[in-house]
Amino acid sequence: MKAPAPVFRLPFRRGSVEYGLGTEADHEAVYQTLLHVFHGPDRESFLGALSDPAYQPDQRLLVKVDGRIVSHVHLTQRQIRYGSASVLPMNGVMWVGTLPEYRGLGFAQNLMRLSDDRARETGVAVQALTTGMPQFYRPFGWGICGRQTVGQILSRNLPQASDGIMEGKGGFWHVRPWRQVELNDLMALYELQYADTTGSVVRSEDYWRWIIGRKYAHVIWVACQGETVRGYAFVKDHKVLEIASDPNYPQALKTLLGRVRAEALERAYPEVIVHAPPEHPVLECFRTSGKVVDQDEYEGSASMYHVPNIDRFLALILPELSRRAVAAGTTLPLELGLTVDDRRWLLHIEATGARSRVEPDKLSRRHLTLSQSTFTRLLMGHIDIEHAAAEDGFESSTGTAVDAARVLFPLRPIWRSPLDSATA
Repeated sequence: MKAPAPVFRLPFRRGSVEYGLGTEADHEAVYQTLLHVFHGPDRESFLGALSDPAYQPDQRLLVKVDGRIVSHVHLTQRQIRYGSASVLPMNGVMWVGTLPEYRGLGFAQNLMRLSDDRARETGVAVQALTTGMPQFYRPFGWGICGRQTVGQILSRNLPQASDGIMEGKGGFWHVRPWRQVELNDLMALYELQYADTTGSVVRSEDYWRWIIGRKYAHVIWVACQGETVRGYAFVKDHKVLEIASDPNYPQALKTLLGRVRAEALERAYPEVIVHAPPEHPVLECFRTSGKVVDQDEYEGSASMYHVPNIDRFLALILPELSRRAVAAGTTLPLELGLTVDDRRWLLHIEATGARSRVEPDKLSRRHLTLSQSTFTRLLMGHIDIEHAAAEDGFESSTGTAVDAARVLFPLRPIWRSPLDSATA
């Protein structure tokens, strides 16, 4: 019997192809496309995303074939911190996908290129995403930035703390669910804990109310001394999604963990997981009695960043670069040239960010040549200059160029809360 001839699947396409921005009229079609591609989100989650205070329908980039949406990218609007002196407008890149029968035609790749154009048009300096397919994004200049830092511990090994712990004259410590009137307390504690963390999202009051309304946590605990809130924890089942406390009151953190322990044991969760940046004090407990996972990927997911607008990015980070140079005691002014993908910039760093400047199309004798991915990883602080030198596309003109980069671009913890990465 003759074997059947092999079947070659040709790319499926019918009719005209249109690239464009989303409108309100596209929402239902977008939802149906996401269901077919990702088997989610549920309708409640999709509608909840539309109530994002920063949401606009034109943040969606679409490919339509014969009027049908076949490929989609959503660019959320956020601001993130770059060190303690700079804030960057950011696009969170979400729901990148194409209907199965239209894959292999380059639609998603073209949407990623268009997302760069859109970012430059809207003044966005950096983009971020969480993905299980980093290889798809690397050709577009994306680099893995931000190590996945997670603490894991047996529930019974968390510190025990019960209501009624006395400390000084501030009153008894106790933990209870938060109240709506305490939103300003949560906002202040978030700033205390994460204001110096690169990649942390700047949250307005409206944004705070929105992420709480999304109900990513089943409970928000607050640790109080008397009636004063000193710490909070967003908890979903056995996972602490975000935890913050006043550093002047370390008992708040212990009290929160004690409540998490009690609830985990009550609900028969053998293990507790906490998400936090590497320098967060909560991880000390996990290092002592559990373990801390600190790696580029965790459970198949990696955090990636991309700089679509290098001119704007460099201009916005000047205050932080000046702060770093002053803190290092470097002789100022300091100059360093950068070449990225055949474009050139000269950084001129003064003692104050207001006097520092970026000059395009110029170099100095002291300069670095970088691929776009290495540029992103180095400037965001995911790698230091020594690791950058080991990557493809790196060259330094002099040893003093490496010394200047060591001062300006040190290793920094990069972190976005799960509350933010789920929506950005």
